[in-house]
Amino acid sequence: MLGSGLTRRDFLGAAASALAAPAHLAWSAGTAQSGVAYAYIGTFTPNGGGIYLFRMDRATGALTQLKVFDDIRNPSWLAVNPSQTRLYAVSEIDNYAGTHNGAVVSYAIDGSGFQLTRLGAVSSAGATPTHASVHPSGKFVFVANYGGGNVAVFPVGANGALGEPSDVRPSVGPRHRSRAVDDPPGQFAVSDHDGPHMHMVASDPAGQFVIANDAGLDLTLVWRFDSQAGRLLPADVPAITAPSGSAPRHFAFHPNGRHFYNLYEQDAKIAVYDYDPARGGLHAKQLVSTLPARFGGSTLSSEIVITADGRFLYAANRVHNAVAVFAVAADGQLRMISEAWVHADSPRSLTIDPSGEFLYSCNQKGDSITSFRIGAASGALQFTGRFEPVGSPTFMAILKPH
Repeated sequence: MLGSGLTRRDFLGAAASALAAPAHLAWSAGTAQSGVAYAYIGTFTPNGGGIYLFRMDRATGALTQLKVFDDIRNPSWLAVNPSQTRLYAVSEIDNYAGTHNGAVVSYAIDGSGFQLTRLGAVSSAGATPTHASVHPSGKFVFVANYGGGNVAVFPVGANGALGEPSDVRPSVGPRHRSRAVDDPPGQFAVSDHDGPHMHMVASDPAGQFVIANDAGLDLTLVWRFDSQAGRLLPADVPAITAPSGSAPRHFAFHPNGRHFYNLYEQDAKIAVYDYDPARGGLHAKQLVSTLPARFGGSTLSSEIVITADGRFLYAANRVHNAVAVFAVAADGQLRMISEAWVHADSPRSLTIDPSGEFLYSCNQKGDSITSFRIGAASGALQFTGRFEPVGSPTFMAILKPH
């Protein structure tokens, strides 16, 4: 899924929104006054060295590399707990401890120096995990296994390490076409549709329901979450079918919790839904392209993020190597207003810093992170001119100053 004629795991050989909550980390007075923040970067190894720690200048957006934690392979996604004391990293492999599974590694975050101390690792209960998120309570971690075609729920122990999964749910359904009917003209990049491929799993803002995207079977799955037992129970409507071949990848909730945005990788579309938090219901209202008018050629959408005030939404497109900028209307519908070149190859993920002033693009094949200042009134992206060299960066989690 990384380019023409390649699967998204080409660099793994034959292998098949951290959703940050309000912080309670006790920052020192000096740190708070110095105008800096701290960020962790996940990577694909061996081009990437592991998990990187960076210092961010909150006035300019500049990044300074401080350390690399090299005790993990392919930490392609990171999730930080609500108190910002623990970090969870998927190890996107398929041979953990002699099995065909990946792994999830737990770390303690040092509140003064932001160093990571490894607490332990567990099997991800499926091959090549590609996404993780933390329940708003901080008591459970959800993992999407791309190669395994399932999602797993892990209870968080007293010290922050993960226990064995309390639930594992596979995705099932008929195989779909490898290309979408409404692909852009000239599209040769193809998403994997050879079976179930879970690409993201996260709870809704209230933590009552859990949603997952299966890019391989073109499904969005919804469960009611039993927060006592850590179990996933079918919602009233347990599955939403996306257009055949569209490959739903990542999603984002509007800050008001009433609108849901689902990004389709293959045909570069965003499906907009009204969300019913009482039933976990999704009601379609709009389908909009992430590409400029009259676009032709190959592209694969990768990431979707929304500003904290809910006024602007951004979607990244690999191969096309640009970020689409949308204005969000009062009813949640989207209007594309501009796009910005990321100045590098293959923007895999986007992150907005907690102040809302900067957007960062992790450019996996460009081996760099580029940054943009967000226009407060227009939402437009202005390139800062900065490139931070990092081998195969995949995700950036920025800690919130307290």
